[in-house]
Amino acid sequence: MKRILLIEDLPQVAQHLQQMIAREKEAELVGVESQPEQAIARVTTEKPDAVMIDALLTGKVTGFDLAKRVRAASPGTRIVMVTVPQRPVDPKPDQAIDAVFVLPGGANELASALAVMQKGAVRPKGKMVVVFSPKGGSGKTTIAVNLATVLRRRGSSVALMDGVMQFGSLRYVLQVPPATRSIVDLPTGQGMRTSLSEVLWEGPSGIAVLLAPSRPEEAELMAAPDIATAMQLLAEDHDYVIVDGSSRLGDETLAVLDAADVILLVVTYMQASIANSRAAVDTFEALGYKGQKPILLVVNQADTAAGMSKGGIEHTLNLPVVAEIPTDWKVVSESLNKQQPLVLSSPNSSVAKALDQLANTLVQQQRR
Repeated sequence: MKRILLIEDLPQVAQHLQQMIAREKEAELVGVESQPEQAIARVTTEKPDAVMIDALLTGKVTGFDLAKRVRAASPGTRIVMVTVPQRPVDPKPDQAIDAVFVLPGGANELASALAVMQKGAVRPKGKMVVVFSPKGGSGKTTIAVNLATVLRRRGSSVALMDGVMQFGSLRYVLQVPPATRSIVDLPTGQGMRTSLSEVLWEGPSGIAVLLAPSRPEEAELMAAPDIATAMQLLAEDHDYVIVDGSSRLGDETLAVLDAADVILLVVTYMQASIANSRAAVDTFEALGYKGQKPILLVVNQADTAAGMSKGGIEHTLNLPVVAEIPTDWKVVSESLNKQQPLVLSSPNSSVAKALDQLANTLVQQQRR
């Protein structure tokens, strides 16, 4: 059930939209606001799943200005701009417009704009993306966390899963309360379906986070098939599942790689990173991944080539580089120490913009 807030200053239009929303079985109207300040206050406190904003609002604050303020107050909220055929608006997630509903419109158009399920429709399975590097210190966890955050800010439902079972990774880069439950608290097999929502922690921008066990010895309680099952169940309820994979190619890592729709292989311009990645790619080929699922290279710290080149990496690994993330020790270090994604704390930094572009690539990959 999606919670919808309507921002509309024309009573007759507000009444029409309220009636339409009331007919949506998977949508619930939480309120109607006509004044910008009251609307922002409500968005800030209630964090609705979607906000419908009239593009033709009268007054000093335009609908487009208000959309940007809503995005800032609740990055995970889907923003739907309402307009008329004479005043066309294009959906531009990077400008805080995730979808457009054109009046008078119909039930199908409204459901599509709000991203709610039609009666009897089957929700498409979300894209499962494993961020993997066979070399420690590559920055894969930072990439996974920020990639998930960017996708969530664009209005997609996103789950972030810690695939490093023994020592975990996400607890140390996010502000996770000590007593937060983890994957080890789930029953085994398909029995975890009914309990999964109970152990998910709401992370930045509304990301659903599934943590690894809090104690190293608990990792032994996790069977590889159960880890893959949890990942697949998350994909049933989310548009994207981003997994921070372990650097060790053990049974647990192979289980999530087998289940993955896309593998992001993170490398750096270091000989050890390239050599380890070559060995990993050889393993992927032996497992039949090549041609079965996209394996895409992400070059981290890409501005410190040290005599190497993008083309050289592509030739050595026989894979395409889809993103180059620059080095910014200050931004990254502050983000890790403050346990806040850098795309939120430093959105205008070059590294944040590169991660935003990586998200674009994944979205395009999903459309293909």
